[in-house]
Amino acid sequence: MVRIFNDMIHQRMNYLLALCLLVQATISSLSAQQYDGDGIPAGIEEEIRWLVNRGRFDSAAENATQGTSYADIPSTSSALAPNQLLTLAGRHHSEDMARNNAFQHETVPGSTYYNSVTQPSPWDRMEAEGYNWSGAGENIAAGYTSALAVYVGWWKSTGHRINMYKASHREIGNGHFEWASSTYRNYYTMELASSRNRNFLTGTLFNDSNGNNRYEPSEAASDVRVSLMVNDTVYPQYDISTSVGNFAVPIQSIAKGTKVRVILSNTTNSIINLSIPTSYSTFAPLRLTPGESMAYGQFTLESSENNVGLREITPIPQKPPLPALMASVSRLPSGVIDHFILNFQSTNQELYTLEHSTDAKSWQVLETGIIGNGNALTRIYPVIDTTEFFRLRRE
Repeated sequence: MVRIFNDMIHQRMNYLLALCLLVQATISSLSAQQYDGDGIPAGIEEEIRWLVNRGRFDSAAENATQGTSYADIPSTSSALAPNQLLTLAGRHHSEDMARNNAFQHETVPGSTYYNSVTQPSPWDRMEAEGYNWSGAGENIAAGYTSALAVYVGWWKSTGHRINMYKASHREIGNGHFEWASSTYRNYYTMELASSRNRNFLTGTLFNDSNGNNRYEPSEAASDVRVSLMVNDTVYPQYDISTSVGNFAVPIQSIAKGTKVRVILSNTTNSIINLSIPTSYSTFAPLRLTPGESMAYGQFTLESSENNVGLREITPIPQKPPLPALMASVSRLPSGVIDHFILNFQSTNQELYTLEHSTDAKSWQVLETGIIGNGNALTRIYPVIDTTEFFRLRRE
């Protein structure tokens, strides 16, 4: 049975969906807030965001994946950044619905968190959590047992799909609550919004270890610092990926048209492997050794009204590690060392420089312009000092 009331759709089968969309909202009277973090979503909540962001990047590819042909959403929209305040609004409303066996956009009477008389709407709940919205929407659902199932349910419902793919939304908070004694057990609230001119670089870091081209919470990569370089200057804000891999860096203070480099840093003592999406279904593998920082890629800020997702970053080609430099010596009949012999495996058409030092601190060029040919190269140098250090670098 399907019942439609204005802009709310209630589907009552073995699961439920409903949405509430504010098409045009006046700006809230609350003063603008400084960004205070994306928070740590639950795994299922972050998985929903990842699915939405994948589809927003390429709705034609999403149609192909789902076997549909919807033409009522943009061909591409920027990624949605997680917002802890929206997540709380979503979680609390899901909990209220579950505990009271209700399914509605209006604040549930007897709510643990909100006053159903003075805070009756989704927008009131967002404000109660401290979110200063300038446009917002809400989807709700119940009965689904996985992130993918509830996402597909919303995708196949016209109003929910349009709500999720609305280009002006820039932030999201997914709230899931499970209550065994309620009718539908699993309840979901998706809060979608934008707040004045705030926009973000955002994404989900993970390693696709099972090769299914999709994020799963167990694959999340935490403790990766995401920082930016703007005009060769370190940008003052950054984020570190959480236990479910989410991150968001506010970029509204960066001027339109600016080129920005994205630096990924491993803050742990272990190797971190990443699968970074470069399109709807392709990924760039990246390996960060303990403490390593790498300029992963760059983007040009095309609009101050949109976010930037990982798929919109152009990767910087990563050169292979330098070959190992092997050293030996030749001696005179007296046993005195007269030459150092250096060997390394070269890469074709790669240019190398050899340097030497007597203290491993101050380095001098020994030979430059060495052209690799894909084979092992040998260099022989007379002894300058009885203690010498050598190193190889690219030009």
